[in-house]
Amino acid sequence: MEKHFDNLKKTYDEFENFLLKNGQLIAKDTGIGFWGVTPLKDVFELFKKVKLNEHSTFVDLGSGDGRVVLLASIFGLKATGLEADSWLVNVSLDIKNKLDIPTLDNVTILRKDFNEHSVSNHDVVYVSPDKPFHRGLESKLQKELDGMLIVHGHEFLPSGFNKVNEFLIDGERFTIYNK
Repeated sequence: MEKHFDNLKKTYDEFENFLLKNGQLIAKDTGIGFWGVTPLKDVFELFKKVKLNEHSTFVDLGSGDGRVVLLASIFGLKATGLEADSWLVNVSLDIKNKLDIPTLDNVTILRKDFNEHSVSNHDVVYVSPDKPFHRGLESKLQKELDGMLIVHGHEFLPSGFNKVNEFLIDGERFTIYNK
């Protein structure tokens, strides 16, 4: 697993460096949300702590460049990324196809607004929200969440779920919830 993680991280580091060298930000307004890079090392540590490998299906709401979805597959999960921005979907697919990691065959990247996709068939839901949960995401998850909810970030947190655990990894906050 470590070897695959190192390969994944190296590829995303190269992608970030390419953007920066070409005067582009590693952040983007997608029109319905905001994409910014997620620190892979921190998410890797989180996934080990929550024993992600004991689950079977994973969905990333607003998957951006696909790094968290691809990482989840390394833990053996069938992983789905939902992203509305076509450029980010293409980046995800290009990186997925570039890597020689067998578990990436278990990854599906969909160009779709996650509000239009049920998460009820996934036992792990990951989100790094860019707006308050009360603007629709909380009620969606109240209806559809069957398993674990991982919320990445300090600012926007749900109010109607049971907080199971919280991890602060190198300054990144990850809060685990269930119904």
